[in-house]
Amino acid sequence: MNINVTISLFLLAAVAGLSNGCCPERFMQVGDWCYYYNSDKVDWHDADDACTLLGANLVSIHSSDESAEIYTLWKSLVDEGRADDSDKAYWIGLHDQQNEGTFIWSDGTTKNYEKWQDDEPNDHKGEDCVALHNEGSNDYDRQEWNDCDCGDKKPYFCRRSATN
Repeated sequence: MNINVTISLFLLAAVAGLSNGCCPERFMQVGDWCYYYNSDKVDWHDADDACTLLGANLVSIHSSDESAEIYTLWKSLVDEGRADDSDKAYWIGLHDQQNEGTFIWSDGTTKNYEKWQDDEPNDHKGEDCVALHNEGSNDYDRQEWNDCDCGDKKPYFCRRSATN
């Protein structure tokens, strides 16, 4: 009888997990989203392609709460001693490759929030892709964005819905 109760509880937990959505292997679920972080440094296009192969997109950010959530997740995945190292900034899905100065999200969602570092975007030497700048004296400042050369090598964050 204990085996039946154990199996029933397992099945109940499995059904409950399915009803809330679940994430593929190597993704981390936060709320209704599945996140995948890769610390390998690649250019923006390779990061975008890698996310697509995983059925996801480079992360898009639509509010200060979402920005803080993603940054907090990133901090939990990196060496705390390097959390202010600008070399550890990561690609997000924002770019202006089609029309200079008109930034769009690679996942097609509306750009309704921005968090640029002072004097950014500046298109210095043709910068068209965006990464978290990850510099500053506090977590709020470290979430600011910088336009970068799309060929720069950085880690990246992918995101997909947990209900896919």
